[in-house]
Amino acid sequence: MTALPRTASVPRRLTGTLRENRAAWAFGVLLVTWIAAVLFAKGFDSVSSVRYLVQTAAFLGIVAVGQTLVVMMSGIDLSVSGVVALSAVVCAQVAAGSGGTTGIVVALVASVVVGLANAAGVTWLRVPPMVMTLATGTIVAGSLLVYTNGSPKSAKVSLLGSLANDRVAGVPLAFLLWLGITAVAVWLLHASRIGRYVFALGNGERASRASGVPLARTAFIAYGACSLLAGVSGLVLLGFTSTSSLTMGNPYQLLSIAAVVLGGTSILGGRGHVLGTVAGALMLTLLTALLASWNVSEGVRQIVLGLLIIGLLLAYARERRT
Repeated sequence: MTALPRTASVPRRLTGTLRENRAAWAFGVLLVTWIAAVLFAKGFDSVSSVRYLVQTAAFLGIVAVGQTLVVMMSGIDLSVSGVVALSAVVCAQVAAGSGGTTGIVVALVASVVVGLANAAGVTWLRVPPMVMTLATGTIVAGSLLVYTNGSPKSAKVSLLGSLANDRVAGVPLAFLLWLGITAVAVWLLHASRIGRYVFALGNGERASRASGVPLARTAFIAYGACSLLAGVSGLVLLGFTSTSSLTMGNPYQLLSIAAVVLGGTSILGGRGHVLGTVAGALMLTLLTALLASWNVSEGVRQIVLGLLIIGLLLAYARERRT
């Protein structure tokens, strides 16, 4: 067979790259959603509106980055909602008696412990990730109810308040924190040995074990980081609202997974990019704000979100077959 000319291979490679780059598709859908918001709703083209959107998207985005680490290795973490609440509630409770810095440290340690428990159950007890993390999240929710007697405290921690509400050159500090976390996650997944292990496990656990991939170490890093980031999000939320709630993390359980899926990461693991998750979180936040501006009911919002996820999954499946 005659080889194709070199000049013909360049556009072919570019076309293939665009077709297979799910993160690029996610940013494309985000751009279309934003254009629709500017055209059909008021105020979305203002600087203040964009600033508020990226600020609030950071709360979801930080959780979603951690969720991406777990999903990439063919896992899932349904305990993130409980960890978000755990972090905020524990910090508020401890800060009321021992100060804000102590509260932050205790909250983050408690968050990581949950992630390590998830990893231990998945790797050593061989419990399916969905079952293990759902059980862990339920235990966390019950423990918080007992710990607070159903009445969690409020707290104003100056460091967290600044982190959630201050700006640097007009850019929300929470958004910059999210970008910094994303940069570290991009390096971890796409430029480190741990990242290679994560992708290998996502493409096949048995083959990875046979190749010497350290399943336990990789799982402990991924689940520990996921819970740590959920804890960070809970702290930033506490700084944003100055109140803690036993249910404040509930929206992030499914939304974090939705952001990962909308960003083009395969729910079965082994394929995707953290940058796509950034687009997914921004898209969900923008879509929620757009529907709210139209006074759309919560039920309809859920329907639209579900249809969007199904549509993108079908598009990704079609792209993979072509």
